[in-house]
Amino acid sequence: MMRIERNITYDIIRILACLMIVIMHSPLPNENANGFFLSSLSYLSAPGIGLFFMISGALLLPIQSDTKNFFKKRFIKILVPALFWSLFYLCAKTIFTGDPIRIRSVISLPFSTQGNPVLWFIYTLVGLYLFAPILSKWLQKTSDKEVEFYLGLWAITLCFPFLKYVVDINSSETGTLYYFSGYAGYFLLGYYLKTYPERISWKILIPSLLVSIVFPIYCKLEGVKVNFYDLFWYLSIFVVIQCIFWWKLICEGNHINLGSRTSHFITELSKMTFGIYLVHIFIMRYILWHSNFILSIDNYYVQTSLIILLTFLLSTVCTYLISLLPKAQYIIGYKSPSK
Repeated sequence: MMRIERNITYDIIRILACLMIVIMHSPLPNENANGFFLSSLSYLSAPGIGLFFMISGALLLPIQSDTKNFFKKRFIKILVPALFWSLFYLCAKTIFTGDPIRIRSVISLPFSTQGNPVLWFIYTLVGLYLFAPILSKWLQKTSDKEVEFYLGLWAITLCFPFLKYVVDINSSETGTLYYFSGYAGYFLLGYYLKTYPERISWKILIPSLLVSIVFPIYCKLEGVKVNFYDLFWYLSIFVVIQCIFWWKLICEGNHINLGSRTSHFITELSKMTFGIYLVHIFIMRYILWHSNFILSIDNYYVQTSLIILLTFLLSTVCTYLISLLPKAQYIIGYKSPSK
């Protein structure tokens, strides 16, 4: 069987996305913290989620295997680790807070996030995997214009928070564009940027990026009362623009020769990002946030930066050690080939 060469640019994007998620979750709750700093940190790291979904779309769509084998391969890789870490976080919550594990939480595992809210991403990814075979059949027969049309409909739903100020918007399940909203748009966008990389030009992207940065700053500094999670969160047109920017910036720099050792390191780190994502909340919130060393730091910016650095490093080390275990693929979705 011919070996397909790995695209290291996707590895770099995956690492960047993982780092963004760590950055977003790192600030220790502090009522005296600078609101502008926290808002900026959250907003600029928000593309991490979209980039993860885009990578999945770029790598998987259209799926080449039959539906049964696709589901078997994908779900074993994410569902078993999701179950393991859900139970892990339920136990951790009991140990550290004394809150007992409820039967309702355990039997709810197939339907909703349990143990820790950060695991919501896996449930959404499972939904996209279920949708992938249907989407793939369409992509095998469709044209670039048709893909752009449906991405355009998705973009309109991303603008609903702004449009509602001038027109009445029905964003509920009875709305016209309800079925074109949500994270499936990122899934399709990843495929689109992989297949038609030149269709979105820098001449359009750069001004759009500037607007996406200036507008929230203006709202914050001028005290404009807006719903931050409505206008500037994962399903915001501004965050999508940031995702496209990072994607194109990294993919168009793929001509750089990184060297075999660097490339190997990036590839291995990329393979561990799912594990880092699963373990980082425990490292951060159950260990670092309660560390006397971290709590003794008076400068909030230094404290946050150190939490980010230590969380990423310790989560990477922990994930690597787990990858050496015999059944590591059922814990972090990856097993080190060296053992």
